[in-house]
Order: sequence, then structure tokens, then C-alpha cells
Amino acid sequence: MLFIAQIELTAQTITSMSPNSGALAGNTLITIKGTGFDSTNSVGVFFKNTVSSATKGVGKVTYTSTDMTFKTPAVSSAETFSVYLELLGGVEIPCSTNFEYEIPVVTKITPNSGSVVGNDTITIKGQYFSNTKSAVAVNFKKNGAQKIISVSDTLITVTNPSFPKAETVNITVGVQSVFSDTSKVSNFTYVSDAPDSIYTIDLKNLTGLSTNYKVYVLGFSPGSQKMLTVNATDSLGTFNPMPADSGFVQSYELGKDITKIQLSSTNPIVGARIYFFVSNDTTTYKDFSNLTSNHNLGFKYSANGAAVSQVGNPPQTAYPQYNYIEATFKANEGLYIDISTVDGFFFPLSLIAQNKNGVELGRIGQPNNVSAEQIVNAYKPFMKKLKLGGEDTDPYNALFYKVNSDLTALLNPGLYLVGNTSELETVFDADLQTLFTDASLNMNIWQNGQDGFAANYKVTPVKSLTFPGTKNTHEALAFTSTGNDTLHVFNPVGFSVVSYEDKATKVRKAIMGKIDSSKLSFDTPLPLTTKLAVGMYLSGVGGSDGLTTQITKINKANGKIVSVNLKNCKMDTNSLQYKFSKAPTDYYFSSAQMVYAGLGLMADGHARYPADTTARIVVNGLENQLSTALNRGVGVKSFKGNKTEGRTTIYWATETNWYPKGAPQNYFSYFMHTAKTKGGVNIFSFPKDSVMSARKEYMSMAYGFAYDENPNPKGGLNQPQVPSEFSGSFPKSTTKLTLELGPWLTPKNK
Repeated sequence: MLFIAQIELTAQTITSMSPNSGALAGNTLITIKGTGFDSTNSVGVFFKNTVSSATKGVGKVTYTSTDMTFKTPAVSSAETFSVYLELLGGVEIPCSTNFEYEIPVVTKITPNSGSVVGNDTITIKGQYFSNTKSAVAVNFKKNGAQKIISVSDTLITVTNPSFPKAETVNITVGVQSVFSDTSKVSNFTYVSDAPDSIYTIDLKNLTGLSTNYKVYVLGFSPGSQKMLTVNATDSLGTFNPMPADSGFVQSYELGKDITKIQLSSTNPIVGARIYFFVSNDTTTYKDFSNLTSNHNLGFKYSANGAAVSQVGNPPQTAYPQYNYIEATFKANEGLYIDISTVDGFFFPLSLIAQNKNGVELGRIGQPNNVSAEQIVNAYKPFMKKLKLGGEDTDPYNALFYKVNSDLTALLNPGLYLVGNTSELETVFDADLQTLFTDASLNMNIWQNGQDGFAANYKVTPVKSLTFPGTKNTHEALAFTSTGNDTLHVFNPVGFSVVSYEDKATKVRKAIMGKIDSSKLSFDTPLPLTTKLAVGMYLSGVGGSDGLTTQITKINKANGKIVSVNLKNCKMDTNSLQYKFSKAPTDYYFSSAQMVYAGLGLMADGHARYPADTTARIVVNGLENQLSTALNRGVGVKSFKGNKTEGRTTIYWATETNWYPKGAPQNYFSYFMHTAKTKGGVNIFSFPKDSVMSARKEYMSMAYGFAYDENPNPKGGLNQPQVPSEFSGSFPKSTTKLTLELGPWLTPKNK
């Protein structure tokens, strides 16, 4: 006789769910009550979007016969989900209550006011926050919190950023890049610290050079159409309107004519440059000193000062060696001032904030008594040590150059490539190719724009895309985000051809040739690996207008490229240097020069999206992120399986990831931020709460490349300052500033 055992399963029912709302970042602990729950007969608990029907599993569920507990998954926007238990066999047991994902809500700010200097501890109470720091952002108007100290679902503690002026702003909390609404309870009032409207900068010549040298000070602001002039009775320099439609911005001898500069928000300046020229009396310059009214060096200006003919980039000989600072001081705002070392290191400058008793409160530039001699003497050993560790730093040795018998300087690689052909041109090519072709990197980049716009972009390689305004195609990245236009950034590798590699010597050389009857014949035939292509434009040198002159045919012989046929050629020429690009005008740069200096394809939002302000700003921001990450050696990072929104931006913006050993990177920038003198002192001053690079070396405030600014807000809100600048505020109790020039030579111990 056959016996059949029948198993009767107790019916599973859901009677309630609590809570029924939570934060976008997920991780809310949910309890579902009911009867007959049985993990052996259950697939799991699921959330189904009530609009799109997209389904999310909740992960681990803990069962008893009457309770199920689990944590909610993360989402990227405020949405409603139905909730159900799925049994084996596909049967769904629904919950009668939906789950609502809510945007963050701010209910109280303590304290709700503080100094424009910032760095006060602020407590934010509310709902629907997150207990995960990486999911949270806090903005004071548009400025990110200086540091996020702690987070929970209902309480966030931060230190507030500095602010350029006294103003009431809204604090907004972002979770998964979605920010809370503004209201009166989220207001925070910044209060000015007097005096904040006038700063006097004392100028100190500490160069230690012989009497053959004099320092000349020259200042101007094209944006404000003002120039620095000096009151002879007290040697005080101030900015005043240009006296005529055209003329000369003249300079003043430091110590004799000028000893201090006064900057005031009641006399606004925008983008002012203050130059310091170290002039050798034994050298003849072409510096307009024969045309200025005081017979000191000067710059020619026109259009009432809106146009100023400045000194050329180093190395140059028309003017003495120089360095400069930049300042912006708008009405009712704080003073922004930086030590500009983007172009290279030329001689020490230190700006020191002091209280009324002369006590130092903070500084940017060089630490006390660090000399030019010590800094340049640290450069080659720094590069040599990296080379001995297996890193190719040889091309960076060319940045070290002799100004005269008393001074050696260092050029930024982006500036060096303006006038030189170098192996530096291809430094980033391998990483660029990976970024622009490898979809497995699973990149997701957050970028903001104007009027509060921000989005997380999925990044997808595009093998061939037509460049706007041309018929040429090239590799690109597509940036897509729900509800927003798809944007593109093009790969710098192979987009332009500015040199070729000599196969015998492995040295890159300039492309020289002459045009005859619309054919450009090369003085030295080019290797077939040179990436010339039909349709490429020719740089604007003799015979080409740089706009319409293009390659129509590539001619080869004996395994070499010997010439190219051209259309729209203007004239025949003698031998000249030529460059080629798939787009005209602003693209005749090597891939690395675009990355180092923020040029061409790394700064062309304005050219490709001229009519769309938001797209233009966002594309420039995306290009900025790409080039910055490459300079810092963190460009290539796989996020396979990672679903965190903005994950790539967060990684790129985390300072402790920067400058890892072995990754292609800007070694000049790495030097500027981490190098030490022989005595063990960093060559630039530290920020507050300095952090270590990936190589475990503390990083100083400096400019190592064009976009070497503070990290993107998505990942960098709680990190130390990167550039050598005071950004609209100074340490508390600051009443005066001192600018020290030098020393050039190392001070001797007495």
C-alpha cells in the first residue's frame, strides 16, 4: 500500500509595517508583522516602484513566525514603493502600506550664526539623513561644509566653511545628491569680523641679493580698469582708475618708492595681478622703461585699461625674472588672494596673516626661511629618488632651468610644452586610452552647474563621434543622466599631432616642413605610426590660416610619410614647424599639454556648447575633473559592481588617494605638494589639518597645475585646502598682512 504524506503550510499574511518612510540612502530598519512567516518557503522581501514598477530586493531578512526585519535599499530620488513578500513558486503576499523615500528635512540649526572666518562647530537636526558619511553632503548656500564630523539619521555635526561676506544663507543637507528644501529654520547668519573691509600688505624684501638687484612692483586689474599707483608721501600703493584711454602701467621700486599696498572692499578690484620683478642693473631689458613717466619698467595698456600687454611666460628675457600674486576684493565681500605658482616656481613668496601685535596666525607660500636655493636644490634629488623606485621621471628634469648666475627656476610642464617638444607630451596617453575605451570601469561622475543644478552621470565610451563643426570623428565619452541632455567629452589621444617620435633615439621631435603648390613636404619623413589623418586641420603658420586649411591626402614612400596634400592653402613657405588637429583654432596641443594646462579638449565647453549655459558649465566641470584626476594619478579606477551614485567623483576628490606610486601623474605637482628641503622642511606651507597622500606624505598648499584647486564638492567637503590662497577670509584676529619676497639664498646660521 502506498502512503502519501501531505504537508499543510501555514498561510503567511502581513498585517503591518513600521516605519513606512525613510532616507534616500536606505539602511532604515523595517519591521513587518504578520503570521506564519517561514524563511524556508520565502524568496525574500521586495520593493516595487509604484510608477516604473522597477523592483529592488532588500537584502538580508531576519524571520520569526510573526516578524520580519530588514534594512531598506538606497535610491537616488524621493519615490514610493509597494512592499511584498515573495514565496517559492512566485506567490506574492502584499503589504497594505507603501514605503515612502523622503528627501532630507532640516528642523533646527545650532548655533544659527557665526563668523565669516568659519570653522565653527554646527549641529543640524532633522529627519531622513543617513548614518553613512559618504552619502551625506552639507552646503552653506553653495559652499560645502569644511568638515563633516559625525552623521546619524537625525543629527549631523559639521564645521562651517568661511564665507566672503556677512550674509544669511540656507543650510541644506544632501543625501544621495538630493538636497533638503530651504526654510527659515535652516537659515545661518554669517557675521563679519571687523576689520574686514581694509587690509594693508607690508612688503618685505628678503631676497638677500647684491645691490645689483632691485625689486619693482607693478599692479593692474583689467576687470576693474585700475592700476597700482603710489602716494609719494607715505609709500603706500593703492589701485586707482587708469588715467587715460591708453598708456603705460608703471612699476615702483620696492623700499624706495613703495613699502606697502592697501586693498579695500570700498575700492573693488577683480582679478588684479601684482607683479614683483627682480631686476639686475647689469642686464638690459626691453621692458618699456624708456617710455614710462618714472622710467621704471611697465606694461602697455589700451581700452581704458581693459586690455593690458603683459610680460611673456617664462623663460623670457624682455623683462626681469618675476613672480606675482592675484587678488579679488569686491564690495561687501572678503579678500581673495593667492600666491600664483601655476606657471612654475621662480622665487619664494609668502603671505602672512598677523594680529595687531604682529603674531603670525597663518600663511600661504613658503614656510619661514625656506629659500629658492633650497627648493631648486631639492628638485633633482626628488625626481632621482622616484626614478630609482621605478618611475619614469627623466622628462621632468628639463623643467629645471637657469635664469642667471644667481637664480635657477622650475617650469610647470604645461608651460614648458608651450615652446618645447618633449616626452612629456605622451605621459597620460595610456590612462587616457583606458578612460575613453574601457566600459568596465563603470564610472559615475557627479557634476554641478548653475542655479543649483547637479546630476550624477553614467559614463559610456563612444568609439566614433563626429566632432561639432567638422566631418572628423574621434573617440569620446558620453555622459548620461535621467532627465538631462547627453553630453560628450573627446579623447585627447590622437586628436592632435604636434610632434613625432624618432624611432632610433626614442626622442620626440618637432614636425618641420615647407609648403609648395598646396603640398606640405616634411624635412624629415615621418614614421607611419604618426597619427596624421585626412581631414585634419593645419596650425596657423605660414601658408595656413589655422581654420580651413586641411589635409586631403597623405603621401607615403619607403615606409614613411613624406608629405600631405592640402586644401585652402594660402601660400608657399620655407621650412616651418607645423601641428595638426581634428578641429581648428584651439586644439593644436599634445594630449598631455591639454591635461597639464587645461587646454583644448580639457576646456572646450564654451566652444562646443555656446548656446547652452548649463551644458557649457557642466562640460567644463567634467573636463576639469578628468584632467585633475589624471594629474593626481587617480584617473583610472574600476568600480565594477559598485552602484554608489557619484562614485568616481568621490574617489577622485579624496585627497588621501592622490599621487599613488606607479601611476602616471604630474610629478611636478607631486613635488610642489610634498617635497622637503634638505633640512626636512616642506617647501610650501601646510593647511589646517593636513592629510597624507597615497604615499603617506603630508601635503602642502601649492599650485601644481592649471586646475589644482580644492576637491570637487561631492567628495571634498571635509578635506584640507589644496591651493596656496586665502579664500575670502583670514584667521580670526587678523588685522594686517605681510608679503615676504625671498630669501633666494639659504640663510646662514649665526
